[in-house]
Amino acid sequence: MSKGTDIEKARAAKKKVFSLFADLVQVTDVGITRVDEGYGLKVNLGEQPPEGVQLPQQVDGVPVLIEVVGRIVKRGLEPGKA
Repeated sequence: MSKGTDIEKARAAKKKVFSLFADLVQVTDVGITRVDEGYGLKVNLGEQPPEGVQLPQQVDGVPVLIEVVGRIVKRGLEPGKA
């Protein structure tokens, strides 16, 4: 049984994944997540990829999970809240 991708390999692939995906789709964030017994990358997208765009499910041997989360905006504090 494979032990999975180690954290260092996932960290090394993170910048490459962000750069690769940003050329194809609207990326809001790329993070490291647990996948099976190792680590992978979770790519959050602002919108569905254009029709015909195929996003890789693995980069440099690191699994890539994709989720469309929508546009992320900063929220202001409510008056009287610290």
